[in-house]
Amino acid sequence: MSEKIVIKPEYSAVGAKNPNKPSRAVNAAISIFRELKLSHIVEVGCGLLVNTPHILKAFSFVILVDTKLQYQRIKEKLDELSTRYTSFKKFIDVESFCKTRIKPLLDGAIVINVLHVLPETQQRLNLLKCVHKNLKRKGNIFIDVPHNETFYRNLVKTAKPYNDGYIMKRGKDYHTFYKNMTFEELKEYVEKAGFKFKQRIYLEHRITFISEKQ
Repeated sequence: MSEKIVIKPEYSAVGAKNPNKPSRAVNAAISIFRELKLSHIVEVGCGLLVNTPHILKAFSFVILVDTKLQYQRIKEKLDELSTRYTSFKKFIDVESFCKTRIKPLLDGAIVINVLHVLPETQQRLNLLKCVHKNLKRKGNIFIDVPHNETFYRNLVKTAKPYNDGYIMKRGKDYHTFYKNMTFEELKEYVEKAGFKFKQRIYLEHRITFISEKQ
């Protein structure tokens, strides 16, 4: 009898090397969105809230999105953030985010370290479509995933091929997924979701760019 594969993208999230310093990708997202004078922002895939405080400091209205399972892992920290930052408006689980339309519509979305851990192509596209639906016209999406990073290159040495990427056993009964995505693939997903490519940002071992809702 074959083993049932259970994939939990939530456990791909990792802690910060330096919690007082934003990652290169988050720093770029904040800089670009501030330059564009965006204020109503959603962080999609907030994970363990590693970069969230930096986003909350930078913008006046922030919504966080992740799965119900991730919420259970971070709810105490969310309570802390809600008392520290008036910019933190609410957490929405991804299912609700996709079913509803936020009012007012948002100016921008930050989607960092998310798409490469989703094991199904349709999952990636559906998530981007949900973001598209909740952005105002000409709203911007900031996309970032790792590319050829040493951490992942070492992981896949013992990983198993799965769909268009790899799975790694992380717990007793679950796996995480990783895909080394290309710029062309990501751009195609974003365009299928209804965005127009706008600008690429060059960060070492990352694929990073912004696109605009049409």
